[in-house]
Amino acid sequence: MEISSVIFNQLLQMFFVMMFGFVLVKFKFLNMDGTQQLANIVTKFIIPIVILMSFQQDYDPSQLYILFTSFMGALSIILSRIALAHTLLRNRSKIDRYAIVFSNTAYMGIPIVLPILGYEGIFYLSMYIVTSAIFQYTYGKWMLSEGNEAITLRSILTNPASLGSFIGFGLYILRIPIPGVLYNSLDTIGGLSSPLGMILLGGYLARSRVKDIFLVRSNYWTVAIRLIIAPIIGVFLLWLLPIAHPSVLLVLSIANATPTAVNTALFSQLYGGDYEYGARIIILASFLAIVTIPLMISLASAVLL
Repeated sequence: MEISSVIFNQLLQMFFVMMFGFVLVKFKFLNMDGTQQLANIVTKFIIPIVILMSFQQDYDPSQLYILFTSFMGALSIILSRIALAHTLLRNRSKIDRYAIVFSNTAYMGIPIVLPILGYEGIFYLSMYIVTSAIFQYTYGKWMLSEGNEAITLRSILTNPASLGSFIGFGLYILRIPIPGVLYNSLDTIGGLSSPLGMILLGGYLARSRVKDIFLVRSNYWTVAIRLIIAPIIGVFLLWLLPIAHPSVLLVLSIANATPTAVNTALFSQLYGGDYEYGARIIILASFLAIVTIPLMISLASAVLL
């Protein structure tokens, strides 16, 4: 339960930062244009920097296999969620299905993993973030645009998370360390990922009506699948896979339990969906995740660790 307690405290801190974002938008210190700019900065620059930084460690050939097992775990979880979304939510909207498949791993996973496992944990978590990003920029865009956005090799290779991973992995394989001053600067920039992500969520909350978030029963079915059913299936898949490294299992368990991706709203706005509904699902899932993430991590710890 010690890990669950750390995670709960971290989630509580993130909640208060989210409330700061709520105040900024509610009192008009941050408008819609500013929110969009923040989202672009986090998605296109800060998260790739965090991923790149995770590869700045001593080269160890044995870690390549461990990294591969992390990738296999991430791929299995995401594919299972695509199947789950098209089975349990086949009669619901494309936004509901997107909300089930993609999780807020970068915004909420990084600040949970970093204080527990440091950059070693982010090293393994990067496999989930990159795998999820590839699916978001291909399958996710295709689904939300109802086929108008084609899946291309370019979208797989050139999305921000993939670029950060490729550059970081290249430096890791070539054993090229980032100079001290630049490392510290990038480390400071990477630390902005969580507070800015939570400020964005607070902004979505400020623009939504509370009753539309918490008093619509149908919202809870989507969120229950996202926070309870999908993570339980994810734990079962991790139990089946030949993954023995405890840090990888813990990182994948955390990623498995995180709530709905912020891109559920951002991509919906870009590709013709009801982004306000997507924002309501994000907020409801993020609130309830304060309770469900520690529970799911406790379950994973009992089964896997």
